[in-house]
Amino acid sequence: MITYFISPVIFLFLLIIMFLIVPYTQILKFLNLGLIGGLVVALVLIYFMQNFYGYWDFVNIDIWHFIEIPIFLSAAWIPVVIIFAHFLNKIDYLSPLIFIILIFPAGATFLHYLFIYFDLLAYSDWNLFYTFLVSLGIHSGITYYLFIRNQLGVKIGVKQ
Repeated sequence: MITYFISPVIFLFLLIIMFLIVPYTQILKFLNLGLIGGLVVALVLIYFMQNFYGYWDFVNIDIWHFIEIPIFLSAAWIPVVIIFAHFLNKIDYLSPLIFIILIFPAGATFLHYLFIYFDLLAYSDWNLFYTFLVSLGIHSGITYYLFIRNQLGVKIGVKQ
């Protein structure tokens, strides 16, 4: 029964971390990205991976579900994406950019590992490496979006 509160606790923990790390103006700046690149992507991803393809099955992980999608777990991606965008906006060298792009998917993969370990998530024809690759693709897409919006701290491109 207590496991139902795991997702709300994760969501609240990430919100607190976001408010401690990211200035309020940056939160407002990246809020739409957090809503779309975090919440909407999470809802779509979980819907397809769990409900459509059956690769994932979240078990007793959230107090609120919509079409079997854990809502608080999905909403937890809002502060994650805002923190991610904030870090990318602040760095000005390529090597930290690559590190950040890799560390966030590694964190998501580790969280999936913990969920599996505690029987809150079951994989079917799926594995943690695939989870890392999907998360890497999503974070790379967010990075590309920030790049085309000229919101990366690192200026990548051809000098004229």
